[in-house]
Amino acid sequence: MHVKTYEDWIGQWLDAHFDTPHREMVMSYPAKTDAEDYGVPQAMQDGKVDEEGWVRWKMVASTVTAEQVREMERTYRLAAPVPPLYLAYLTTRFVLNVNLRYDDFIVTLPDLPSDHALRDVRTMWMNWEQLIQHGYIPIATYEDGASPVCCDTQNPLPDGDYDIVWFDHEEFVTEDAGSRARLEAMAKPLFPSFRDMLLSAKGSPASLK
Repeated sequence: MHVKTYEDWIGQWLDAHFDTPHREMVMSYPAKTDAEDYGVPQAMQDGKVDEEGWVRWKMVASTVTAEQVREMERTYRLAAPVPPLYLAYLTTRFVLNVNLRYDDFIVTLPDLPSDHALRDVRTMWMNWEQLIQHGYIPIATYEDGASPVCCDTQNPLPDGDYDIVWFDHEEFVTEDAGSRARLEAMAKPLFPSFRDMLLSAKGSPASLK
């Protein structure tokens, strides 16, 4: 499979991710009923809303720009840019329910609905400002939806990617996490890069490796 750009790579990865016998289930979600709720926006609805308020959804081309993401990076004072593939994820398609399944755990990437595409990302960055201050970038959540999965910007790779770690949010309640050294002790290694995190998920296409 020939891939010209990061956007091509992400598009092909997303197509493979949702090419599953469970497609009807994973691409079905409650329809939006209020401007601020988290349902499927009209532009992403694929068919009629059923009697229980659920509707199939579809991926559509994103209108989010790289500059919008860069502006967010500046606003939240990230120590470094997000990885190129993560930038492509944020700017290539509007998409929901991207759950990465591994043998023992699940990682969930932020939803990118067409009407509030970067809302989940903003929420992560606001909630985990302490991690950002010490060089981590929250990019996803681990298992319970509360524990952040992060890029460690102090361990960059030549291609702009980073080591991926996760933090147990419950440790922040009982432990003093006010220093980089303390956070490093709390960080749990996951993958050597965001790219590897995507490729290690079940259903990822071997042709992209």
